[in-house]
Amino acid sequence: MNRSLFPGAPARLFGLGLALLMAGAPALADLTPRVLHRFDAASAGAGANPHLPPVYRPGEGALLGVTPLGGAATSGAYYQLRDAQGSEYQAAAFAEAGGLGLRTGLVVDSQGQAYVGSTPFLGAPGMFRWAAGGVPSNALAGTPPDGSEDAFKPRGLFAVDADDNVYFGGGSGRAGNGLFRLDAAGALTWLVDFQLPDYVQGSGNPQTVYLKGQYPVALAVDDDADMLYGINVRDQSAGAGDESAVPEGDETAGTLFSVDLSQAVGEGATPVTVLHTFAKNAEGEIKGNDSGQQALVHDGDWLYGTTTLGVWRYHLDDEDSFTVLHRFGDGEDGQTPWGPLVLAEDGHVYGTTRRTSAGGAGALYRIRIGAADDRADDGYELLHLFDVESDGAFPNGLSAGPVNDGIQTLYGATNAGGAPGDTVSSSSATGSGTVYALDVAPPVAANIDIQAQPTTLTEGESTILTWSVSGADQCVGEGEWGGNKALQGSETLTPDVAGEFTYTLTCVDGDSETVSASATVTVNASGSEGGEESGGGGGGGSVHYLMLLALAALLGRRTA
Repeated sequence: MNRSLFPGAPARLFGLGLALLMAGAPALADLTPRVLHRFDAASAGAGANPHLPPVYRPGEGALLGVTPLGGAATSGAYYQLRDAQGSEYQAAAFAEAGGLGLRTGLVVDSQGQAYVGSTPFLGAPGMFRWAAGGVPSNALAGTPPDGSEDAFKPRGLFAVDADDNVYFGGGSGRAGNGLFRLDAAGALTWLVDFQLPDYVQGSGNPQTVYLKGQYPVALAVDDDADMLYGINVRDQSAGAGDESAVPEGDETAGTLFSVDLSQAVGEGATPVTVLHTFAKNAEGEIKGNDSGQQALVHDGDWLYGTTTLGVWRYHLDDEDSFTVLHRFGDGEDGQTPWGPLVLAEDGHVYGTTRRTSAGGAGALYRIRIGAADDRADDGYELLHLFDVESDGAFPNGLSAGPVNDGIQTLYGATNAGGAPGDTVSSSSATGSGTVYALDVAPPVAANIDIQAQPTTLTEGESTILTWSVSGADQCVGEGEWGGNKALQGSETLTPDVAGEFTYTLTCVDGDSETVSASATVTVNASGSEGGEESGGGGGGGSVHYLMLLALAALLGRRTA
């Protein structure tokens, strides 16, 4: 198997490059949502217009979610789908959370308890937890630590570690700005105060510059390293981050930071390290939103996340590694990435955008993680454009579900649409939204079996070339055997001169990488002694420079 493209191959491969160029590939590899539930605002207490996806509860296999609207009076609602397949939908008003307060992230711990924060317009902020079939209750054992009251306004996307500690941010652009940890017993620790004197310059919003950023809008835990990572917002301030770290003429627009949990202390005094300062125009903003408009996931030594403009990547051991992988709105794809990202079991990162550049109902996309160690071959792929009536509109991220028979299910929700007659305008959409599922298959290892029999001939004799391909498509042969090939077949070949002939089949696998295998035949001149047989199958073939250009065009059309 050959996962590289090597220039400098013989000119006889010109036909292969041309064949692959002609093969082409659609820019949209559709992954259609499977709608599990359609919300109806007319049903009292049943929930409506979800702001984030539900979370999967292991064991019982239920989905647990909340909506800020649709409950009795001014309250939101909490709901569950008992079998995560759309049946037995149950919902009730969430009056304890206060009017319109349910807009934070949602996580589930190893015991199957879901956690959500509430920061209502009126009333006291809070943290709640509940399990399938249960009723939400106060998750705090006591009151917030002294001095943290302004910061205890739960915001953004939460994270949970292996010990069932829940991490979340809180605050606002005018007061607070902190990072908290809530343990399984309900004890609350104020980890970081982002308004410590050493962390700010100037006084009085919007003149204040927050050197570490303000409150976190998304968090990710690395249990093995005992580290917490987050992205901090710039909200109603003169700046958030290191002004010297952004291009001249640009603005600081939030930070990427780390916290060593082995050094965790209370009273907001845990040390925090800024890894990167976001540049507003060049990279996009980390923008304030209770439910976490921007997102963050951890994958080994890498972090992947979103800004208001695009998707980015960062290597934890290289401060200069920050890379914008895709900028939305420059083509006919998504616009405004929104909600949680998922690192799926297939090794790729999945996410959604709230709209499309053409004013549509939203998009589903994937960051295809490449095989190279430096991940230079990571690529963006558009998977689905949402239809307001059949899918819902304004998707708000994804959550991870179970793996069954090699297929993982991801879950999502849309904020509007989902019924016949629903429409999308330039600023809004009608309808009450949906809950949906996506079935993601793990990558199938590509295999090419190609054999020649016999492998040693005399001039004028023939060999039969047979092949079969799995986990790949768009196959072409090269050399005297050039042209598009089926995924399995056989051909009789009669080389016309003495020498060694290599027949290579090259295909494109599910990760848009080329894979090759070859069979070699030795042809002896008439009257000469036969040489040793040369084995067929398995070897990697050369690839011509023109093929490199053709494949670059092909893959660019797949990922653009």
